[in-house]
Amino acid sequence: MNRIIRYIAHGKKWFDRVNGNTYHSVQVTRTKDGEKLFAAFRYGYGDSWKYTAMEKMAANGWIPKKYTGLHAMSYDRDNNYPIEWIEDCATKKGAKLHGSA
Repeated sequence: MNRIIRYIAHGKKWFDRVNGNTYHSVQVTRTKDGEKLFAAFRYGYGDSWKYTAMEKMAANGWIPKKYTGLHAMSYDRDNNYPIEWIEDCATKKGAKLHGSA
């Protein structure tokens, strides 16, 4: 079975040295029509940006709601990995690219 990329999730993370916190923003693009979803400026470290992307996609009807929270990453496995995950570490200024809309 060939892998078909249906979504491209681009996460940007940055570290706030003053307060010692990590934040992220996410942009998800649906490949069939180029429609985009944005989630801006959220607290979270590690792979939390992926969970934010999944929550945003479920909230907009792109994926079933059962794939949020603890089950978010099982969507990828259950559907032959249709999401291309791209992670960037950025300055806060660079992360603002995902802060619109």
